[in-house]
Amino acid sequence: MRRTFQRFLFQVLCLTAWATSSLAQQDNNLVYHIFVRSFADSPGDAAPNGAGEIGDLKGIREKLDYLNDGDPKTGHDLEVGILWLMPIFPATSYHGYDVTDFRAVNPDYGSLQDLDDLIQAAHQRGVRIILDVPFNHTSDNHPWFKEAVEDPTSRFRKFYHFADVDKPVPPGAWHLATGSTGKKIRYFGLFSPTMPDLNFDEPEVREEVKAIARFWLARGIDGFRLDAAKHIYGDTFDAIPEPDILKNNDWWRDLSDDVYSVNPDAVLVGEVLGNREIMRRHAYGLDKEINDDLPNDARSRIAFPAVGFLGTWIDTLRACRDVNRLAHMGPGSSALSEPFQPFFFLASHDANPRFASFLEEMKQHGMQGSVDQAHRVGMYLLTSLAKYPVFFEGDELMQRGFKWNGNPANGQPPGDGSNIFDETLREPFPWLKAGLTAPQTDWFHPRFDGWNDGVSVEEQGAAGSMLDLVRGLTNLRTEHPAYANGEVGWILADSNDWMVFERVSGQESYLVLINTTGNGNNYDFHEAWFPRYIGAQLIFWSDGQAKKWKDETQSSKSIDRSVFVPPYGFVLLSQKRP
Repeated sequence: MRRTFQRFLFQVLCLTAWATSSLAQQDNNLVYHIFVRSFADSPGDAAPNGAGEIGDLKGIREKLDYLNDGDPKTGHDLEVGILWLMPIFPATSYHGYDVTDFRAVNPDYGSLQDLDDLIQAAHQRGVRIILDVPFNHTSDNHPWFKEAVEDPTSRFRKFYHFADVDKPVPPGAWHLATGSTGKKIRYFGLFSPTMPDLNFDEPEVREEVKAIARFWLARGIDGFRLDAAKHIYGDTFDAIPEPDILKNNDWWRDLSDDVYSVNPDAVLVGEVLGNREIMRRHAYGLDKEINDDLPNDARSRIAFPAVGFLGTWIDTLRACRDVNRLAHMGPGSSALSEPFQPFFFLASHDANPRFASFLEEMKQHGMQGSVDQAHRVGMYLLTSLAKYPVFFEGDELMQRGFKWNGNPANGQPPGDGSNIFDETLREPFPWLKAGLTAPQTDWFHPRFDGWNDGVSVEEQGAAGSMLDLVRGLTNLRTEHPAYANGEVGWILADSNDWMVFERVSGQESYLVLINTTGNGNNYDFHEAWFPRYIGAQLIFWSDGQAKKWKDETQSSKSIDRSVFVPPYGFVLLSQKRP
């Protein structure tokens, strides 16, 4: 009876936490990916340990109007619907993926109260927040691991993978730990010696992870990005063995069902990097995935136009959905709230290089258009193809970045000795054209961003800038939720010159036309080729060469039997379906 009451009380707390969340927020699924340390510093706080100004949760709250001001009638924000926060927990490293406490906030970023305030302010704007959680492993400084190393009788010994040092070294990423008495023990840590893997065959580990998820849901968090999802049992960077894939799926279904029992609308997206087949196989356990194979194809298609990307997108989505449906069939299975969905991105905290730097590199290898023109084509595709497009902070500004080689000069491969590696993909977000006053962070001296280089919010306020275009494209999604959240329908063109496809929702049909060439071209309709778009309403157009765009929604303009698509341009048409 007491346990039943506790469960009831927990659900009441969760409902209270979500009470400030707008019902309309489910229509806005544009994701903004934030590395808190780099994004925005709140004024007046002292930098910890003299480390330079560090981004924090208060800083994000103070810059919410940049992301979403809560008023869909304005056009000066990005109309973000979901904030994805990279790990905010206490951790040993700067990036936060080696967690020392899953139920607290990194003091560099603020407090639990600061997070509560951010959640409330975001929900008031209809914005959801998901946390990036590396459940696969902990820090070697986590109390669980430290006690497990010290005490052979500790219950936390079962939380990790240990092996006797007197026996042959097992295959894989095994490392040595030494207790205070000098006794050594082997442990498994796939990603790093500082990140020991948790043992998900241990029921207590599973229950602890579920409890951590419920803890954050009760505070109003709207879901989780599940780091390294294929490595819960896949203890290798090579092909994941079949038995491990099955066990991964069983675990993620178990956690998903538990989370959905608390919040049926929770956003759960698993990171499954690799080829499309590993993405498909994990679609049984995960209803949403973030995978790098399709984004890499998209980047290549944007730089060097080729045939077939849209067809690959459709085939991959269909294959994943066929598998995912199996998980929602039969007795005891959870209902399918929406078809399987990918999170689609062109840049991330791991993808090397950042999208703008990738295009700069491709320009040196013969890309036809300018970097600016190709980046605009990327923004068209990013905002039109998927229900869950992901902007990594700075994409809207063409922020640059490459992974660095900080190895010693005699290392393999030789580096510059700086001990800098992926920090250069996560450089401070450029608010100011010059200077270091809040909200500008300076925890790390940028290698790619410079003062007065045109890449900052302050410098891109005018018409014609990349930020101006992205604001137009993201506000377009809010203005037309059926376009933003519809399914890809017919593909009319998937060629070197064109990407033309439908976005369909109920009786509403939108046609996306992307011209990937430097010449303006007409796209024709006739009785034998999609006659339903003859006389369609012109919704939006963009000229990537002239750096102009216009939202024509309120103009009530209609096309005849063809529509002109400008160079490196984008056009959106609308037509009611019969």
